[in-house]
Amino acid sequence: MAQEFVIPLSRDDLLNKTAVNQFTVEEILPLRLIPGALQDIKSALRSPKASVAVDHFDTWFSVLCLQKDVSPDLKEDAWNSVVKVSIVHSNELMVELEGPHISVASREQHLLILKATMYLLCQYMEMFEAEDTKPGTSVAGPKGRGKKKQPSDSMSINWEIERERGVQVLLRTVQLPLCRLWDPPIPEEEFVNMITCCCYKLLENTMISRNKDTRDVIIRVLAVMVKKYNHSLGASLKIIQLLQHFEHLVVPLAQAVELISTEYGVKTVVAEIMREIGRMDPKDLVRDTSGTRSYASFLVEIAERVPAVVLTSISVILRHLEGESYSMRNGVLGAMGEILIKVLSKDDLDNKQKLTRDQILDKLEDHIHDVHAFVRSKVLQIWLRVVNEKCLPLMRQENLVNLVIGRLQDKSCQVRKQAIQLITTLLQSNPFAAKLPLEELQLSYEKEKSKLEEMMPEPVSPSPDDTLTEQTTSSWKTIATKLENYLKVDNNDDGPTEESEPSDEEDEADLITEDDTPVSVAEKLCVLLDGEEFKKVLSLLEAAQEAWPDHPYYHGNCQSSEEPEDEAESQTEDTPHTKNILSTLQKVFVDYKKSRLMSASDVVQHQEEVARRASESGVVNELTKQQVLVQYLKDSMTFAAQVQKSIPLLCQLLTSKTTSDVLETIHFYVTAFEFGVNNAIIGVRKMLVLIFSKEASVKEAVVSAYKRLYLTPQAGNVRAKALSIVKNLTALTHGATAGDITSLAELMCEFYRSGEVDGHVIQLLWERFTLKQTTTMVEESRAALVLLSMIAGAETEIVKSNIDVLVKEGLGPRAETDFQLARDTCLVLLKLRSSEKLKGAVSKEPFRLQKDHEMFKRLADILVGGMSNLENPYWIPMAEQAVNVIYRLGEHPDTICSDIIKRLAGEIISASKTETSADFTVEADNNNDDQQPSAEPTQDQAGNGVSSHDPPTVGCPAGFLTRLLSLAGHVAFRQLVYLDCDLFGELKRRHAVQEEKKERKAGRKSPAGAVLETPATCNRSKDNTREGIEEELGLTGAVAEDAEADYIRKICEQDVVTGLSLLAALRPLLVCVCTNQAKYPDPQLRTAACLALAKFMMVSSEFCETHLQLLFTILEKSKNPVIRANTIIALGDMTFRFPNLIEPWTPHLYARLGDPSTQVRKTTLQVLSHLILNDMVKVKGQISELATCIVDDNEKICGLAKLFFSELSKKGNAVYNIMPDVISRLSDPDIGVDEELFRTIMRYLFSFIQKDKHCESLVEKLCHRFRPTRTERQWRDLSFCLSLLSYSEKGLRKLQENFACYADKLADDTVYECFSSILANAKKGFSKPEAKAAAEELEERVEQCHRKGLEEDEVAEKASQASEAASRKSRGKKTPAKGRKAGGKAGRRSTRKKQFVDSEEDEEDNQSEESEVEERAQPKRGGRKTKPVLFDSDEESDLELFEVDKSLRNSDAENEPQTDAVDKTGDSRSLTETPKSHRRGQGSAKTHMSGRKTRMRPLQNLNSPA
Repeated sequence: MAQEFVIPLSRDDLLNKTAVNQFTVEEILPLRLIPGALQDIKSALRSPKASVAVDHFDTWFSVLCLQKDVSPDLKEDAWNSVVKVSIVHSNELMVELEGPHISVASREQHLLILKATMYLLCQYMEMFEAEDTKPGTSVAGPKGRGKKKQPSDSMSINWEIERERGVQVLLRTVQLPLCRLWDPPIPEEEFVNMITCCCYKLLENTMISRNKDTRDVIIRVLAVMVKKYNHSLGASLKIIQLLQHFEHLVVPLAQAVELISTEYGVKTVVAEIMREIGRMDPKDLVRDTSGTRSYASFLVEIAERVPAVVLTSISVILRHLEGESYSMRNGVLGAMGEILIKVLSKDDLDNKQKLTRDQILDKLEDHIHDVHAFVRSKVLQIWLRVVNEKCLPLMRQENLVNLVIGRLQDKSCQVRKQAIQLITTLLQSNPFAAKLPLEELQLSYEKEKSKLEEMMPEPVSPSPDDTLTEQTTSSWKTIATKLENYLKVDNNDDGPTEESEPSDEEDEADLITEDDTPVSVAEKLCVLLDGEEFKKVLSLLEAAQEAWPDHPYYHGNCQSSEEPEDEAESQTEDTPHTKNILSTLQKVFVDYKKSRLMSASDVVQHQEEVARRASESGVVNELTKQQVLVQYLKDSMTFAAQVQKSIPLLCQLLTSKTTSDVLETIHFYVTAFEFGVNNAIIGVRKMLVLIFSKEASVKEAVVSAYKRLYLTPQAGNVRAKALSIVKNLTALTHGATAGDITSLAELMCEFYRSGEVDGHVIQLLWERFTLKQTTTMVEESRAALVLLSMIAGAETEIVKSNIDVLVKEGLGPRAETDFQLARDTCLVLLKLRSSEKLKGAVSKEPFRLQKDHEMFKRLADILVGGMSNLENPYWIPMAEQAVNVIYRLGEHPDTICSDIIKRLAGEIISASKTETSADFTVEADNNNDDQQPSAEPTQDQAGNGVSSHDPPTVGCPAGFLTRLLSLAGHVAFRQLVYLDCDLFGELKRRHAVQEEKKERKAGRKSPAGAVLETPATCNRSKDNTREGIEEELGLTGAVAEDAEADYIRKICEQDVVTGLSLLAALRPLLVCVCTNQAKYPDPQLRTAACLALAKFMMVSSEFCETHLQLLFTILEKSKNPVIRANTIIALGDMTFRFPNLIEPWTPHLYARLGDPSTQVRKTTLQVLSHLILNDMVKVKGQISELATCIVDDNEKICGLAKLFFSELSKKGNAVYNIMPDVISRLSDPDIGVDEELFRTIMRYLFSFIQKDKHCESLVEKLCHRFRPTRTERQWRDLSFCLSLLSYSEKGLRKLQENFACYADKLADDTVYECFSSILANAKKGFSKPEAKAAAEELEERVEQCHRKGLEEDEVAEKASQASEAASRKSRGKKTPAKGRKAGGKAGRRSTRKKQFVDSEEDEEDNQSEESEVEERAQPKRGGRKTKPVLFDSDEESDLELFEVDKSLRNSDAENEPQTDAVDKTGDSRSLTETPKSHRRGQGSAKTHMSGRKTRMRPLQNLNSPA
């Protein structure tokens, strides 16, 4: 009998013989004998025989056992011999197994050799694989395979090649019909496991995924083992196990499953794997995130490879859609998406497949609103694939678009990104049209719909379907009456007895068999109904509803369980249960009968009848076409309306801080614009400003988008293409705002630098500007000039080489009537002065023209000639740009402008002489006072004035005077800029040039030899040394520059708008117009005069100080919001130029935050934000007024206020320092805001308090504020503020230490809830037991005080009433002296160290007097009073919360001169005079403010002489 090789579980099993015929290893060879034994194997294999495997098995086994000591060369020899003998035996088996019969001895011998060779082959492969994957075999080096191993130490062979060789032998062997070697022909499980475990072991190596050939062979070996050796169940379980531990095996195992299912036809593996995944516990999936990701990815992979096979088992994994693991939900949804795309998107789907498709689509729609952002994002990706593959049913599109639009506001940026991509793809893949203008679609729809209504034929006779419905319905009515009576009788009975119940159950079990279908049961029901066997009908219906609850036939009874049982019992007839049964049976009876009666011949006959009628009338075909057209237009219109609905939401995403939002939105707007979507141009224009984005990707996307939209025309030759580009860019300028123009200018510069706008485009723009093209319109000519101005920002030579063209055309005859053209020409000319300067280099000589240049002559003529053209509103903008050009490009610009002003004055005099009916009268006052000199503007610059006698009354149009004052104001402003910047800059440039020349000369001089010293040379050397030191220290140049700066400043102060200058001659007229509202009521005149006055004041501090009261009077009392807004802007500029003069008037600036005009409030907020953030105004004082803007009715103002505090929070501890002041003022019941608005403001401001030390300090301060509070509202506000802070252990300790401050306030429910939330959150955040114990102890104390307070409410109320009566009686007996004494005490209490009022009686004593003073002193805004305060320093504030302004009362009792004391700190903790150490005097202009009281400067009567 032949020996039997038993597959061992361990190597030691081969050493022990447990059976007579068992093959065992006789001995393990010593290490010294192994080389000789391997040589014997080589000799034996020279005549290849498979029996060598058995004869020399001990040698190979010895190498395995002594592998740690055996050299790599010997291992390689052993491996080669094992592979060779395996190949030899495989060849012998191939010949032997091809024969029809195998002898028993041969079969047993071959089986022995097979097991031995396969055992050795698998063992050696596992040995080499283990050595290859040892951590010690890897070395640090560059990426790649070549540097991974150390061949000299571990292995001498290339295992990647040998591994493939070994698995090829395995595959070659197992592909043979080896089953014939076993009797019965079923291979033993140990043999199958030995081979498959070796394959799985090889797959565990992460490097196997890179070697495709080896991986494919291993996968094929496993597939053969599943197909031929009954390894399907084992493979399924092993695949699940490998997926759990090795993420890199997702794709290889999916390939294996695909191969097994398709090529080898074993589909049960997929079902087993999905069943195992479906059985997994959702809780385990949440814990094992790595394994869950592998399962999810595997599901998607196999669904992509074998979707039809996965579809049959998809139901077993649907339970995971309700699980907690979002990764598994993603996997299941991904698999459903692949099935939908690969299987359920065909046109020839049956009803079952359509139902499955709809169910999958429903699931995908539901999870668009999944709780996890990753799932929402994944689902939108799946929908994106569905749309791209054109697998979306048209009926689903409308609902999908609505769902996607809702995701545009998702809180997750990934979800928003996918939503934008999906809606863009829906637009690109829409089945309707290439252009989707909504208005045109609506017109077409209405037109075609009316046409369809006209084409509708007369009503035809009922169709066979209607006839059959009537027949079956009439039959049912007869049956329904009998059935209803039966049900009534049955409901009145007590029900069946217990003995009859088992028989009923047996009958129900017999009624429905395994072969029955819903249709066959419906047939049975109809037969039973016709036979009036109602009892069996009810039993069969109940059984059918249990068997097929979702089938349309039996779905009607689902609502019966929702009805209350008592209601069903109380009703004796027409109960909901009875109605449900009747409706369900009616549906089954009518539908089934109708389907049986309507045979195919009836359908054909009906169709022939319809065709006959169509041929007779000749209308049906046209009618059908029209119906299709109307439906198409309706669907197109619906889709276009949905896309248009998303435009505003996407506009908001253009300003998102997330780059992906911006990039995807830009892509959407480009697509929408190309498809002609209405309002897409809004987004296209809005993304213009993104050209200034700091993100390079965003800026590049904007440039690419506009290039795609406007610079890629479908034109033929170069000129046609350039013409198309010019037209596109011209269209872009139409309707553009000032911001759009600025952004477009930067975009045009980018296009020019990149070469997109070339010479052909520029040439066409010049041709359009000069009207060389006869078809060019005037607006197009101006647009071409604007575009040239933009391009000139990148290359000034474009303008410099065409100055004559600009003067001839832009300032020629056309400009005399077209002031817009003249203005745009001036803007182009201003590009000649480039402001670029290399760092460290001397500035270039500025480009200037002589004052007699033709350009300045034409500008003067246009200004003077257009003076009388009052209908054209563009004269003033043109005049401002003309003055800019004169001062930027002209030599002696003041001379040019003075001539223009004189000529304009002459025009006014001429007009006043010829004016028959004057619009108003200009009175020339003969008073020689400085405030009102002669108003005649003909005084020249040398001071030659008119006589001082009273001139006659003259009149002129208001427009003339408006333009003169506007021009004069701008000339004054430009003269300031010219002196302060241009002239001073030119002097510095010349000094720099001279210094550079001196340095070059000094560099060329070198000492040629020694010079004899003489007394004269010594003195000269000393002087030179002193000068050299001064030059080295930079003192010489600095002194010179300071002298020049002082001289220029003196000119501005004395010789521009004051003194005997021409502009000074206009001063009386300007002040007169601004002062007399009734005399000069024209709004444009008053606007221009006020703006001119502000520009005059910018020049000279003397002029500014003289007329500052007038300007603030205009700010307060002007009824024109434009004038108030302009004045606010001007005052902001004056604050930078003359801060000491403006500071005493700052309360008037803050008062404009309560202006009724939204425009003025917005402007004021912007100006104050700019001043505060640039450290021109301190951040305390009335900063609470800025805080109230957070809850302004206007959204833009709210956004600006939030932006201000966000930027302020970046300036150190600024927000922390102002918090006490803001809380104090906003919670004051007399001057604060509503409680809900207070909470909104505090939530936003406290979000900037992040540091623990700030939170701890505020906790202590706020706790101390509880004592001086007067109302329950203040308790609630303070407790709410405390609840907004984050608490550390130290912060909680502060809260506990100051428990006495708020203990008596805990009776209030709101206060108690706030403290409860504080302690609840604190306990969650603390990890130390001591901290938690402290929080629990404090919580108990809070609870006790709350309960105690509730019990004493009634007693406290009575005591309060008695106390109020006593205080009223005592207050009536107080003397004024006592009142002042109380005030003095309050003043002493307001110190830095003491933060609260000691006695509440003092507050009550002075409350009435303080409220009266506050009512007189506070400006009102919408019924809310605000307290004027100082701008304080940035140091930390310890202000006294809820303390009223007692300094107001004190100032009334004291002398007026005491108000000159300066208190720059305005420390909010004290409401009286502060210590001198905190005062910061900054000049005499600041001596108008005292303590916490800010004295509002008196205003001037606008109808009185100045």
